[in-house]
Amino acid sequence: MGKGAPIRWVENQFLRRHLRGRGVEIGALWRRAPIAAGARVWYVDRLAAQDVTQHYAEIGRPVPVDVVADAARLPFGEESLDFIIASHVLEHLPFPLSALRHWYQLLTMGGHLLLRIPDKRHTFDRRRTRTRLEHLLAEEARPKNFDRRAHFAEWLEKVEGQAPGTAEFESNLDALIAKDYSIHYHAWITEDICQLLSFTREQWDLRWRPVIFLPARFYRKEIVVLLRKERE
Repeated sequence: MGKGAPIRWVENQFLRRHLRGRGVEIGALWRRAPIAAGARVWYVDRLAAQDVTQHYAEIGRPVPVDVVADAARLPFGEESLDFIIASHVLEHLPFPLSALRHWYQLLTMGGHLLLRIPDKRHTFDRRRTRTRLEHLLAEEARPKNFDRRAHFAEWLEKVEGQAPGTAEFESNLDALIAKDYSIHYHAWITEDICQLLSFTREQWDLRWRPVIFLPARFYRKEIVVLLRKERE
């Protein structure tokens, strides 16, 4: 048991109280998030369960997948979900701002979005450049110009530690892209997430507020945010 396991257990027990009714968990992989007793949850992934096993050979037995869908285009009606859980999902999405707006639209009034987002300072992303809000907005404004290859190249260099400019690098880059490997397109620290969520409230008028905001700590190398959709 890790140093912070008892603290994380207490945090999860508090968080689960808000995850009632009907909801989804996106990208659970091998570990389900705790939810309230009696809650109904559908598990969503971009891959079917057998493909998850092939794509992530290191995880062992995956959580059964109920719905195969893009996280940013979930096949649910507006205001039909009481909760959405996205643990270590947002950083994998090319356009995270659009995903947040989509999830907001799916939530019922009073519904909750639970986000867990790695803080790059405590993960394999530590050598990568922070993704600023201005960068996200520029990519959102011109989606056709989104440079997927550049994102994969940064991952290969800064995370995998491979030197660019060689035939081997280009070959490995082509292989990652062909596999559609689920990289972190973005790398953030706590302050970036605060700014990102403030933008959705102040500029897009998404009326949700943080019920819980836990910055990264030595025992929890991620930012935990629980947002509640409200009328005002």
